[in-house]
Amino acid sequence: MGVFELYTSKRNSRFLTPNERIKIELWRKEGYSQAEIAHRLGVNRSSISRELKKGDCEQLNGDTWETYHIYSAEIAQKKHDYAQTAKGADLKIGNRFDYLKAIEERVLDNHSFEEAILYIADTMQFDITITKQTAYRYLDMGLFSRLKKKDLPCPRKKRHKKVVRRTNANHADHRSIESRPKEIKARTSFGHWEIDSVVGKAKGKKESVLTLSERLTRQEIIIRANGKTAADTVQALLKLRHALGKDFPKIFQSITCDNGDEFADQKGMEKQDTTVYYCHPQSPGERGTNENSNRLLRRKLPKGKSLSRCTPKQAKQVQDWINDIRRPILGGRSSQQAFFEQLDNLPLQNPERVKNFFRFTTRPESPDSRPNLAGEGMNPPPSCTSVQDD
Repeated sequence: MGVFELYTSKRNSRFLTPNERIKIELWRKEGYSQAEIAHRLGVNRSSISRELKKGDCEQLNGDTWETYHIYSAEIAQKKHDYAQTAKGADLKIGNRFDYLKAIEERVLDNHSFEEAILYIADTMQFDITITKQTAYRYLDMGLFSRLKKKDLPCPRKKRHKKVVRRTNANHADHRSIESRPKEIKARTSFGHWEIDSVVGKAKGKKESVLTLSERLTRQEIIIRANGKTAADTVQALLKLRHALGKDFPKIFQSITCDNGDEFADQKGMEKQDTTVYYCHPQSPGERGTNENSNRLLRRKLPKGKSLSRCTPKQAKQVQDWINDIRRPILGGRSSQQAFFEQLDNLPLQNPERVKNFFRFTTRPESPDSRPNLAGEGMNPPPSCTSVQDD
């Protein structure tokens, strides 16, 4: 039996261990060749060749002042440990790039990573799923073929804490949000809404829509308004009141708004059997649900684009699209699903009438349901289809 056979053993690791590197250093000092060391350790000769280069160390002879090279187990081990820090875990998706393709298509259609992941898990047959954090990491790694950071529908900006001003000098008689019951802020009860006015162009007629967001379910209502005056707002709420009939007060227990001129008529709005609360000046965060919904709306109705030719039908299509988005805060359900669950718990006098008002007019995912605001091929605005009179 040869000396090579005495030292040959079965290896359990793909990398050399610190002890094996110490042996290599010792055997090199004793004059063993690369082939002999490779046989003793049970590795390929090329592995030893690379290892010797990795641990190469230049030293100085103190007697002759000449340099020479040796193998250092310590240096080789440090280089190995450092190289391991650059390695991460294998991709969770493996080679399932068709899954990333599905996410990419959804996000490019103005949906967030969260919503895309929930939608795919609910409607497509994939045996894997990822978190939004993993999706963002894959985006940074360049694993998506077309999707870039600039294509994300709603990039978040850094938030700065603002000081809330506690008085409203212009409308001191308005009911302050400070008197709003705590259960409304806690989102523990249904029927409490936030309202805002969204404008297309700064000037012009019919350049405004009213958006209402239910705090518990995030349900959205978009109403075409004739203008941005207090009278126009009261008129739009009156149409909404007529559309829902006697069940309106059960669904609209309260409305929270800002201090814009379009909401100045508190008495007129409260004639619709609801209670109105006013936020502190310059405090949009007190209507956070409505502000987030407005960001979604702006994906379909861009700021600066005229709304004068946006028909009520197109506004309803945008409303349906928003209400069909899957939301992690609702356990992966859409606002529409959560809202209808709450309606089933209310003692409505005419539940079918109410549900017909909120039902999707077209499936939000169908291509012909996406609003076209290019200004061409539009029909003249008909009577309001999303808010109808009795």
